[in-house]
Amino acid sequence: MSEIRQVPNHQEFYADLDTGLSMIIEVNEYQKQVDNSKAAEFFFENLAKDNDSKAVDIEKKGEAKMPGFKDFHTSYVIGEHLVNQRVDNKGPTMRVRVHMAVVRLAKVTTDMLVVLSLPYQGILSKEKTEELEVIFMNMMDSFEIISWKIFPGAA
Repeated sequence: MSEIRQVPNHQEFYADLDTGLSMIIEVNEYQKQVDNSKAAEFFFENLAKDNDSKAVDIEKKGEAKMPGFKDFHTSYVIGEHLVNQRVDNKGPTMRVRVHMAVVRLAKVTTDMLVVLSLPYQGILSKEKTEELEVIFMNMMDSFEIISWKIFPGAA
């Protein structure tokens, strides 16, 4: 993906170039000022701000069921951002369906985001919405850290 767009060192970015569906794993510094109960909304809105979103709509949120992280706070949010198609913000807008899980790894001072997103025009069908939710739930169910050595000071 780094041949298509610049990918920061703290992200892994995977995309289906035919559909626009993308998955991003992002490792961030732990935001201690953010309460666990507000973490998913905080990062969802922060992503919208970073993308110069014109509107943000949160449809679902709650505790994420992530078996690989039973000892950590996990939450999720599903919604949409209204963004410009062009980086210079001069073109038409499009909607981006965003599914975001937040894993708060306070012990290693890290907030990890797992994001599934799909840009689209017009109306997203109920079938496509349900398909995305199934993919996202499968991602949350199977996501795990294989080696904690990626975190400085972790065992």
